[in-house]
Amino acid sequence: MKRTFWIASAAALVLAGFGGAAVANSGGKAGKKAPVAKTAPAPAMKPAEVIEARHANFKVMGKGFKAIRDQLMSPSGSMDIVKENAVAIDGAAVKVAGFFPKGSGAEAGVKTEALPAIWEKPTDFKAASDKLVAAAAGLKAAAASGDMANVKAAIPALGGACKGCHDSFKAKD
Repeated sequence: MKRTFWIASAAALVLAGFGGAAVANSGGKAGKKAPVAKTAPAPAMKPAEVIEARHANFKVMGKGFKAIRDQLMSPSGSMDIVKENAVAIDGAAVKVAGFFPKGSGAEAGVKTEALPAIWEKPTDFKAASDKLVAAAAGLKAAAASGDMANVKAAIPALGGACKGCHDSFKAKD
């Protein structure tokens, strides 16, 4: 638990340069916060900085998704935590397309899981990122309804959007 706190704190410091906001994490304790990058990287950023920022943005989505899943699996899940994390996922999803400027792939000499297909097939990547944005907005709306059943119903679309990008645009783990 302490390690998670320190990792989240370090990430918040890294993201401070990108304008951070806080949201609840999956720990189920409303006081714990996770950082969210507010904007896509500035054009003057070095490729390594862009890659670090986009990785942090994806971490926000992953942690948010886990937090929501944890609440859905709990018999006494917190709708407040679900709502906060749905907002964080939505905010991170709209930034994804902007985190892949030309020159921020493997050619930058920095480790990245981004496949060249992102830049070779920009229309396909845009469609995939648009699908993610729509699914995240759907999850946010479902959470705003206050009904866990609506949230559960919105999860497959978000999971499918994530999987679609991972299958086509991310190197296999």
